[in-house]
Amino acid sequence: MIRGIASDREKGLKWIYLTHKEKVCSYVLSNNGNVDEAKDIYQEALIAFYENVKSGRFKGDSTIGTYLYAIARFKWLNQLKRKGMVLEHQKHIEPVDSYAESPLVDIINKEKKDKVLSILGQLGESCKQLLVESIYHNTPMKDLVADGVYSSEQIARNKKYKCMKKLKALLTESPELVEILRSNA
Repeated sequence: MIRGIASDREKGLKWIYLTHKEKVCSYVLSNNGNVDEAKDIYQEALIAFYENVKSGRFKGDSTIGTYLYAIARFKWLNQLKRKGMVLEHQKHIEPVDSYAESPLVDIINKEKKDKVLSILGQLGESCKQLLVESIYHNTPMKDLVADGVYSSEQIARNKKYKCMKKLKALLTESPELVEILRSNA
């Protein structure tokens, strides 16, 4: 789609505009906005999105819809703040000013986490559990044997090897996931 915007800007932006308009406008309307404000916020978000694509700031780490929604939400909250309005549901969550970065970062991080969990889910429960215990929790193989999960350390090591091999194969099919894992290391 990003290449489509580059080759035929009008057609690409029109498709994005029509595809994501309802979701963004619904957000504004359900949070003390009117139809005109919803349209304005969406227009501003679309322009910001286009500028981010042109400048290379949009890396494709999230979907276009998620990215647009985050921009629009951020713009709408800022507009409400300027108007002196506070949304009821915003009273109970962290204010926008206290984010280290924009809310977009949180959305992108959640999508990255979901991708990692998806790959782990494809390994199967026993592999997932073994890798989490041995790598993430740094549990020694002898402890896994003592817990009764495996009958010997060698069997646990063999299983870990096979699970790692399967994980590497899945990562080979998803090079974007390798980048996610490297960036969080």
